[in-house]
Formats: sequence, structure tokens, C-alpha cells
Amino acid sequence: MYPEIFVKMNEFLEPIGLDTFVLFIGIGLVFLLNFVINGFEKELGFSRQKTNRLLLLFGIGLAVTYGFALFFDALFHYFEDGEFSGGITYIAGFMGGVICFTLLVYFFVKEERPNILKILNVVVPGILLAHGFGRLGCFSVGCCYGKATNSFLGVLFPEGTNPYADGIRTPIHPTQLYEAFFLFLMFFILNFYKKGARFRFAIYLISYGVFRFFLEIFLRGDNRGSLFGVAPSAILSAVMFLAGITLLIIQLRKGKDLAA
Repeated sequence: MYPEIFVKMNEFLEPIGLDTFVLFIGIGLVFLLNFVINGFEKELGFSRQKTNRLLLLFGIGLAVTYGFALFFDALFHYFEDGEFSGGITYIAGFMGGVICFTLLVYFFVKEERPNILKILNVVVPGILLAHGFGRLGCFSVGCCYGKATNSFLGVLFPEGTNPYADGIRTPIHPTQLYEAFFLFLMFFILNFYKKGARFRFAIYLISYGVFRFFLEIFLRGDNRGSLFGVAPSAILSAVMFLAGITLLIIQLRKGKDLAA
């Protein structure tokens, strides 16, 4: 059942240019930054000075993440219909942000070059947490919705939400909640399973890549066009999965070499 309070909250926030999606994103960012700071200082043992340096670079990485997410979606729509506009594509933003942050650490925190993967391993659970809140924000406004369903899981989105604006008047899969549940579950697994801490980043790439691919192919119902006959995010999910498999193989082989 869709909580009607979200519609009322969005009506209240609209005059000041906000909505519940932005609020959930803000909550997620607060949790992310708090988690990252604690990870840098407690798990990696960084000084406050080094943590602040890395936070500055991480902030730049977040800005690039948002820029890449906007640019990829706009570029895809430009090739499809000639209009350079659209929404955001999370995976494209994530890839751009990770590459940017990695390069910034490599060039500006040179003493941590050998530990870049360790830093990413610490950051990943926080990303999962923030992304989970972001998907709750998606549910609150109805974006990124699923296909029609007759199951008990179906949600009927009311007037004032994206599905209603798109003419949908039947229950649909709340894919936003499915994804939020998966992200929060992965957060707890990666955060509390300490024995696999060095594989966090690779596990995230693999698990989210697989989950998102199947979500895109079988459950997503919003029309975001196609690339080679499938949703662009499905292709990026496959790339994410392959990158995770490659990284995991490299790590396992490196571990065997060290043990030999």
C-alpha cells in the first residue's frame, strides 16, 4: 500500500523547490559521510588530517558521480530522440565517481596508492546505505517503478506520483522497495562480515550487477528507452558484474601468490 503521506509531504515541499526524494537523498548522504569518516579513522587508522584530505577528494568524487549520472542519461536520450535531457543513471554515475576518486587519491595522496582498494572497501558499505535511502526516495515519488502485477506485492500509486502521471492505474511492482531491501541487506552483510572485508568492493560490483541486471530485464516497467534492445542500465550492470569478477580473480590470484 502506498503511504499517502508522501503525496502530502511533496505538496508541502513543492513551493520551496524540494520533494521527499531530495530529503531521502540528503539523509543517505549524511549516513554515508558519517560512515566513511568512521571507517577512515577507526578501520584504517587514518589521522583526522588525512581523513579530512580524503573527505575533500571524496566530496569531489560525489560531485562527479552526480555529473556523470546526469550526463550519461542526457547523452543517451540525445542519441535516441535528439534531446539532451533526462534523469539520472546511478551506475554510470557510480563508475564515473569511483574512477575520479581513485585518480584523485593516486595523484594527491601518494602514500596511499597501494591502499586504494582498501579505501574503496571501507567506502562501499556507506554507498550501499546511501543508495538504499535514495531508493526509498524513489518510492516516495514513484520514479523507477516496475511492471504491472497481480501479486500481493503490487502497489497502486496515487495521483501526484510518476506512475499516475504516466497513466498507470493498476498495481505495479515496487521495484524501488525491492532494491532498497537488497541494498540494506548487502550493507549489513558487508559491514558485519569482517572476514570478507578485503573483498567488499568486488562483492558489491558482482552482487549489485547481477541484482540490477535482473531487475532491469524482468521487473522494471518505466520507459527509459533501449540500447541494443535492452535498457542502458542493464548493459552497465553487466559491465559492473564483469569488472567485479575480474577484480575478484585478481585478488584471489594475488592471495595465492603471497601464500606460495
